[in-house]
Amino acid sequence: METSHTAHPASLPPGSIVGSWRLLALASQGSYGVVFCAERAANPEAGTFALKLALQPGDPRFALEIALLSRIHHPHVPRLHDSGEWSGPGGALFPFLVMDWIEGLPLYSWARLQPRSSREVLRVLAQAASALQAVHAAGGLHRDVKGDNFLVHPEDGHAVLVDFGSCTFRGAPVLTRSSEPPGTPHYLSPQAQLHQWRFRRHPAARYEASATDDVYALGVTAYRLATGRYPLIAEELETEGELDDPFSRFPELVPADALVQLSPELARWNRQMLSVQPEDRALLTELAAGLALAAKMEGRVADRTIGPRAAPEHPESQAAALPPRQVPPWQPWFTVTAMGVLLVLGGGVLLHALLDLSPRTNERERAPSAGAPAQKGHTSSLGEAALAQPLSASEPTTTHGGVSAAVPPEPLPGQRLPPCKGPLFEINGGCWILVGNATPPCPDPTYEWRKRCFMPFIGPSRPSTTGEK
Repeated sequence: METSHTAHPASLPPGSIVGSWRLLALASQGSYGVVFCAERAANPEAGTFALKLALQPGDPRFALEIALLSRIHHPHVPRLHDSGEWSGPGGALFPFLVMDWIEGLPLYSWARLQPRSSREVLRVLAQAASALQAVHAAGGLHRDVKGDNFLVHPEDGHAVLVDFGSCTFRGAPVLTRSSEPPGTPHYLSPQAQLHQWRFRRHPAARYEASATDDVYALGVTAYRLATGRYPLIAEELETEGELDDPFSRFPELVPADALVQLSPELARWNRQMLSVQPEDRALLTELAAGLALAAKMEGRVADRTIGPRAAPEHPESQAAALPPRQVPPWQPWFTVTAMGVLLVLGGGVLLHALLDLSPRTNERERAPSAGAPAQKGHTSSLGEAALAQPLSASEPTTTHGGVSAAVPPEPLPGQRLPPCKGPLFEINGGCWILVGNATPPCPDPTYEWRKRCFMPFIGPSRPSTTGEK
C-alpha cells in the first residue's frame, strides 16, 4: 500500500511504505524518533530490519547518526543498511535510517531474568566496552551510554549498543548549544555535572564531551547492573562555605562490592571506570581487553551468583565493611607478578581470552584461515589478536633489573616491532602489552608508561607494509 501523506510518522500503520521498505509493526518511540520493524518491500525474504524515522522534519541528529554508523562495522554495533527521507504531511521530509533488527532485552531486564554471576556480567561488559571502543576508533562518542541502550540476547548473552541519537564525532556540526550535556543525568561524569552547575546561568556554554565520559557512564551502568541501584555517595557533602560551588570537592562513592558480592576483577574495573579524575579511568582498549581476560581467567569466585553482602553486625564496623576506593598498595605487585607469569607461560591463553569476547563468536570468526576475507559486519579490533605471536616459555624475558623503570626510547632486543595488532600497544617503536590493572611502581620485568605497567612483547616482527625502512 502507498503511504498516506497526511499521516504522522508515529501513526503510520503496518503495510506503509517508507522508501523501499514496508513497515510491519511499531517497535518503540523516543523523544526524536520512532522505530518500526520493517522488511524490504521488493525482497521480504531478506528478513526483518529496524527502521528509525524522525518525528520532526529535517532532524539533523539523523545525519550524525547515519554518518557515524556508516563508519562502524562491529559485531556489537547495529549495521547500517539504508537511509533516506520520507515525504510526510504537506510534503515535509522526515529523515530515516535502517539498521539490523536486534533480538534482545535491555541490559537491566536481561539481568532480572535470573540471578547473574560476576563472570556473566564481565562477559557482557567486555562486549559493551568493545562496542564503545569501535565507536571511539571511528572518531565518535555515543554520549548516552546506559543500560537501556544495550540489548542482550537472552539465550547467548550477545550484547549490542544501540540508539546513537545523541552521538557526535570529530568534525560534526554542533547541535547541542546549552550548558546541559546530552545524555541521561544519572550517567553524567563528575566533569559534566561540574560544567552544568558552574554554567547554569550561561545556557550557551557548551560542554565538550570526551571518551572518558562514555567510560564513566559505562561504569554507572556496570554499578547498577551489579547492585540494582545507581552509585551511592559514601559521605555527606558539607555545604557550609561551599554554597557557591557544591562541586568544589566530589564525594566518595560506595564501591559496588560493598553492597553485593562481586569477583575481585569486576569490582576493581568498576572502581576504575568510576574514578573522579578522567585520566584515572581505564582506556577503552585496555578496558575491553581486561574485562574479557577476567571473564575468561578469573577463578571460581567469578561463578558465584551476585547477591547482597551481609550487613555488619555492629554500627562501628560499618567503615571496615567498606573497601577503600583505591587499590591496596600490595595489589599492583600481585597483579604484575601474576600477569607476568601468565604472559610468559600462557600467552596463548591470554590471546584466546581476548578473542572469545562473545559466546556467539564461533571458531571460524576467531581464527580465519590465511587469505580468507573478513566476515562482513564482524570486524573487531580485538579480533586482530589472532595475528599476534604469543610469548612462549622458551623465549627469554627482557628485564630492567629495577623497579618502576620507564619504557625505553627504543625497542628492546628481540622485541616485536610494529604493526602492533589486537591487545598490543605501540610505544616508542616497539610492541607492548598492558599488564592487567596494575599501576606503578612497576617491578621487573615490566615498565611504566602513562601511569600503567607494560611488558615488552617478544616475538618475530611481521614485515612492514608501509615501504619504510
